[in-house]
Amino acid sequence: MALAREVILETHSLVKDFNGFVAVDENMQTTIYEEDQSAASEGDRPRHLIKDPWDRPVTGNPLVGELDEATGHGSFIAGIVRQVAPDARVLAIRVMHSDDVVYESTLINALTLIVDRVAFALTGHMEDMVDVVSLSLGYYDESPADALYTSGLWLVIERLLGMGVAVFASAGNSATSQMCFPAAFAVSPAPGPVRLISVGALNPNGTKALFSNDGQWVRAWADGAAVVSTFPVDINGSRMPPVRVPARPRPGKRSVDREALDLDDFRLGFATWSGTSFSAPLLAGILAAQLLENAVDESGLALDEPGEEAARMRTVAALTAMRDGGADRDG
Repeated sequence: MALAREVILETHSLVKDFNGFVAVDENMQTTIYEEDQSAASEGDRPRHLIKDPWDRPVTGNPLVGELDEATGHGSFIAGIVRQVAPDARVLAIRVMHSDDVVYESTLINALTLIVDRVAFALTGHMEDMVDVVSLSLGYYDESPADALYTSGLWLVIERLLGMGVAVFASAGNSATSQMCFPAAFAVSPAPGPVRLISVGALNPNGTKALFSNDGQWVRAWADGAAVVSTFPVDINGSRMPPVRVPARPRPGKRSVDREALDLDDFRLGFATWSGTSFSAPLLAGILAAQLLENAVDESGLALDEPGEEAARMRTVAALTAMRDGGADRDG
């Protein structure tokens, strides 16, 4: 998920703004699909292709009907940003399948497209600018040879940081200190003053969540347990209420059955979820709000100022204000 500035995304005919807050770029999604299709045709490992920004299918086994564990992940994240930065804009780029799998090439392709978009914006087309990127995903190196693959992802993230784009990454939910990437890139030397920010999860009372990864490479902490946010209203899994009591007929009265909560019926559009996946976009959203605040307080940090140096100055000033304001509850 990339957080874009508050201006309308209208520079490409395939950019669709669905509700004034979330937009998708069908051109980007098509490019990602075509790149993945090309890799598959060249003999890359078998893969399912992402054809559009929406979750399909929502269940890996229609005979059972259990919801995939990442169904609604992006919608939930967008809702978190909405809560803390309602004047920001979210450019949603789907790289994750509903079963919680992200192919590395898909992720690198998506980030490369953002790099190209930002590079174009900084030449004077600031309506295309992306100020903040939030990555709610991660993986572990299993052998020294894996560092070779890791370096490819770091190169594209490094380019974003060098252009002044803030990048937040979730620390992972394995309750381990083993480095989880891309969050663990927080310890890598950055090309400038903007560094990747790895984010662990806090409980509502401010303690570190038991499931959250931790270690010297986790540099920031934010709420991530029992989070309430938005969820697709058309999601209704196969689970049924564990208890149902038929209503007693009463003459002249409408009878309504009583039942326990249906845990996978989301027709009201909200859900509760826990994970560092939600801590990272929370801080990303707070930074987006700070960028907007700095842009209107006559500090000279206007969002329409082109050039990498101006972008870096905006981001550093907003991050400094966040730190001084205690946005990271762990300091």
